[in-house]
Amino acid sequence: MSKIIFLNGCGSSGKTSIAKAIQHESPNLWLSFGVDTFIDMIPFGRIEPYLKFIPGQNERGLTMHVESGLEGGKLFSAMPKFAEMLATSGNNLIIDEVLFDEEALKDYVRYLKTHTVYYIGIFCDLEVMQEREVLRRDRCIGLSNDQIDRVHQGFLNQYDFKVDTTSISPSRAARLILKFIDDNPVPKAFQSLGKQE
Repeated sequence: MSKIIFLNGCGSSGKTSIAKAIQHESPNLWLSFGVDTFIDMIPFGRIEPYLKFIPGQNERGLTMHVESGLEGGKLFSAMPKFAEMLATSGNNLIIDEVLFDEEALKDYVRYLKTHTVYYIGIFCDLEVMQEREVLRRDRCIGLSNDQIDRVHQGFLNQYDFKVDTTSISPSRAARLILKFIDDNPVPKAFQSLGKQE
């Protein structure tokens, strides 16, 4: 049975950096993939059939809403199946996701029910995420402002463990997560979520 660290949080909350830090800090081997891995598969200059970016604004500033097109639905719906395939082959995984609705999470719960999944919420203050968007230069400005109201809501917010990256380094966050895993050999979130279907 493989172990899976499932990181859910807004873009620019630090998930990818934490995943890399876990790979560095842990004595075990972990493969890492996420939504950006699948976005990188999209043909250059052909993003529109997969994703549509809709700029806007709210009381907190600029927003960038992302909608999945028909081709995007086919692509991103394969992520839980891809995770299951890797885990069933004996690989420990770190999944870097941005979930917006309970059906997407339920797909992961169904496909990964035979594995040990640690469902981890990655939180961060909006101002810090907005600053990271500007500094990174590879992110659409306003993504985190659009996502923050949706990514941890309701059904999605039933984590085994939560980490706030506002003022700690990715290495520190990775060590907190690894300690939680060491101290909790039987995570409960995915088991509980499975019973709620």
